[in-house]
Amino acid sequence: MKMFLVIPIILLGAILFGLRIDNFGNLGNIILNILGVGFMLLGVFIGKKKKQKLFS
Repeated sequence: MKMFLVIPIILLGAILFGLRIDNFGNLGNIILNILGVGFMLLGVFIGKKKKQKLFS
């Protein structure tokens, strides 16, 4: 069940990381980058945890 969440979480992180909005300014873009990396890492850790449970 969690594997269906991993791909959308990673894609959302990639979109947030790559998003550039001029109205947000530099601070807004830095926050979006941090959120994007956080979502990508969250997806990787969920997928890694699920993979370990499958092979245990």
